[in-house]
Amino acid sequence: MIIPETEPPHLPSSSQQPTIEPLNVEDSDLTPPTAAQLKMQLQQAILLGDVTNEIRQSLDTTTIFQIAVDKVQTLLQVDRVAIFQFDSATDYKQGVFVAEKVIPIYYSAVAARVQDDSFGENYATKYQLGRVFAVADVYDAGLSDCHIQIYERFQVRATLVVPLLQGEKLWGLLCIHQCSRPRAWKSAEIEFIKKLADQLSVALKQAELHEQALEKSQQLQSALNQVKAQKEREAWLAQYERNFTQIIQNIHQNLDIEDIFKATTRDIRQFLKCDRVAVYTYCPEGTGELLLESSESHLSPLSGSQGASIWQDIYFNATQGRARDYIPLVTDIDQQHHPDGHLVLLEQFQIRAYLLVPVFIGDRFWGLLVTCQQNPHQWDDIEQSLLRRVRDQLGVALQHAELMHQLQRSKEKAEAANRAKSAFLANMSHELRTPLNAILGFSQLLNRDKNLTPKQKQTLTSINRSGSHLLNLINDVLEMSKIEAGRVSLNFKNCDLMSLLDSIQEMFLLKVESKGLKLLVDKALDLPPYIRTDESRLRQVLINVLTNALKFTEQGSVALKVYTQPLRSPNLVPTHDDGNAVTEEHQPNIYLCIDVEDTGVGISASEMGNLFETFTQASAGRNSTEGAGLGLAICQHCIELMGGNILIDSKEGQGTTVQIKVPVMATQTKSVDHLDVPMVQTLAPGHPHIRMLVVEDNPENAQIVIDLMTSVGFEVQSVVNGQQAVACWQTWQPHVILMDWQMPVMNGYEATQTIRTLESQAGSTIHLQGSQDSSNSPSVLFPLNNTIIIALTASVFEDTKQECFKAGCDDFLRKPYQQSVLFEMLAQHLNLQYVYDECPQNINFLHSSSPQNMHQGGIEYQLSQLPKPWLAKLHQAAIELDEEQMSQQFVEITSDYPYLSTHLTKLFQNLQFDHIVNLTQAALQIKKR
Repeated sequence: MIIPETEPPHLPSSSQQPTIEPLNVEDSDLTPPTAAQLKMQLQQAILLGDVTNEIRQSLDTTTIFQIAVDKVQTLLQVDRVAIFQFDSATDYKQGVFVAEKVIPIYYSAVAARVQDDSFGENYATKYQLGRVFAVADVYDAGLSDCHIQIYERFQVRATLVVPLLQGEKLWGLLCIHQCSRPRAWKSAEIEFIKKLADQLSVALKQAELHEQALEKSQQLQSALNQVKAQKEREAWLAQYERNFTQIIQNIHQNLDIEDIFKATTRDIRQFLKCDRVAVYTYCPEGTGELLLESSESHLSPLSGSQGASIWQDIYFNATQGRARDYIPLVTDIDQQHHPDGHLVLLEQFQIRAYLLVPVFIGDRFWGLLVTCQQNPHQWDDIEQSLLRRVRDQLGVALQHAELMHQLQRSKEKAEAANRAKSAFLANMSHELRTPLNAILGFSQLLNRDKNLTPKQKQTLTSINRSGSHLLNLINDVLEMSKIEAGRVSLNFKNCDLMSLLDSIQEMFLLKVESKGLKLLVDKALDLPPYIRTDESRLRQVLINVLTNALKFTEQGSVALKVYTQPLRSPNLVPTHDDGNAVTEEHQPNIYLCIDVEDTGVGISASEMGNLFETFTQASAGRNSTEGAGLGLAICQHCIELMGGNILIDSKEGQGTTVQIKVPVMATQTKSVDHLDVPMVQTLAPGHPHIRMLVVEDNPENAQIVIDLMTSVGFEVQSVVNGQQAVACWQTWQPHVILMDWQMPVMNGYEATQTIRTLESQAGSTIHLQGSQDSSNSPSVLFPLNNTIIIALTASVFEDTKQECFKAGCDDFLRKPYQQSVLFEMLAQHLNLQYVYDECPQNINFLHSSSPQNMHQGGIEYQLSQLPKPWLAKLHQAAIELDEEQMSQQFVEITSDYPYLSTHLTKLFQNLQFDHIVNLTQAALQIKKR
């Protein structure tokens, strides 16, 4: 317990039993009260009433305590009455006397520090429950020596201690001391002290509640003050932000720098209530000038270059070694050291306080925003913050203005470069495609000759195929800008995968043989013969990759492996060339995997990261004289466009492996878009004579069309420029004109417009009837004002096509073109009918030259698509050598599977029945899987 250091303890020793009965108490309750006792009771009641009344009238516990101890000491005639308060932070181990009434001859206990380490643990709870401690003589109470020494310090012989509670918490003790002699405490006195302690406890609780209420009131008042201050600050900040926003809007609403700074200086002076705001700009050489100024009307205008020099000196002297964001400021020039020349200028323009804000464009110092006051001024943080933010926006505006200027210059250069590029590409397109048109045209004409040997036809087919690929390569190079702009898309169609792979193999056979290499082609047994994909892109990828492999391989082999994998990501949805997604029935269902492995020079690890960059080659490619570094870049773009990926693994000196994976759709044979087109022999019998005018300045290209159309039955004339075309049209009146677009004297655009104008003026028609021996033959009405004009051009640009239609052309054809496309276009516009050759125009010699050349896996896969009973019947017939049954089954599939029927028939004719047995058995196993 906490007691005065010299006061005996207020509690009994540990050997005494806790009780609320005092020790050595006179028992006078059994006898009737005497007059003196009645008088004492009356005085006690009066004292309690006074204390209670004081408690009701006052919340000051100090006053209440002092009144209580004064009156108790007088009433009980004791030597000391004191009130002891525990220090709540010490767990009842320490405390101090806060009120006292003591006879002057005895020591005062007020402010004496008391400590009792055992009180909190042994007695605090008991006193909290209302324990009263009364001792008549401290020397007869069995107290310890240390406690007796404490009592002796305060001269105490008898003590009465009553707890003071604050609610349920022990707050302190009310102590009654008799110092002059021992004293037996009467029950009435103890009861009186207990009642008094109860009243004091009420006062303590009341004071506590009052303090809590007062504290709460203060907190509420503080909160109200904070809310008020916050509202005021928010209103001020809102106004600040509005001001700043207004400045920024004025900055960004104008692209003229002078107008921007004119508005900015005016707004800053208005919002900050400054006397003067000026903007100085500086050149890299250090010279500067006053750009703009906004000031009070009575102030003299700032000087130009001299003022700029002084402000620059002030700024750089103040910011030496400081951060870029530092803003030099002066509240009063009289309190700041300035050189005499600076002071003269400042005083001349009545400047007493200033603030300098640097303006940067990126990291480059551009100028100063100067804010001035006539009188001393304390620049606050908000003003500095506003100017910093305005400074940043001015820097952005300046940078934007510079970028706009640079952009304008770059745009002008880019437009000039684009014009030059377009002109170059247009000329290059014409120069490349025109001779290629002659090559392909004459090869197609030769292919019409029925006297050609199979070897010659195969050679012509290779020329056509290689020429078509060369045409694709030219298109890719000329349209590289489309790839860079992301405008190249896909054209999905069904294609013959086996024919594609065989044609690729045939294309590279001569190259492989000339270098003494081996071309190993491995086609998986379950490879589907027909797929739906962008055939031209897939062909281009294969050719580019194989070309690279052969180019950098001097000995050994190049291996092409083609197989499939399950498609695990059905969400891969490529798009058509019109930008629309592939329909659900055409969704890819497998991965087509292509591995190309060579034994060439390989690629170093340091060059692997640049393989797919345009116009970039590895060291081996740079040492080679072939290629421009576009192949792999175009391959990667095409493969990614189809939803696939390409990986390259290579080690220098050990060869390279290229792995390609593309999602495709395996299709049935009957759904394949057949590429073989029947050859047109002549116009159908009974057709009227069709007059065709060929307008072409290139004699080879003109000759191709003349020979082709004459052989079919057209009447053909040829001219070399647009002016001659107009004259021939007027005199000969052709039904159809094949109009070249780039010609001397008058080009195709001008000639077409002229003819259309003359047509509209003429308004007459020509009626052509069929021959007399064919009354049911088709008749065609050819209005003179509706001559069919088909534009022929070597340009690859889309705007050229639009230009042709704008001039009045009925159709458009790019050189080189397939003859079948031209015939189809003529049939559409002139309502023509043809007689066709029985043989297709394009012949796949790898498939037709011998039964062994048709791919084993493709035959098995095609057979597996047929009904199981049909396969089982053919399998059994082959085992039993039943020729009649086999022949009948071959006829059943001829219409839907012509190649398969032809191949099986050849095996049958060569008596290769065992091969038919193996094929049907493998097909049945595939069907079972």
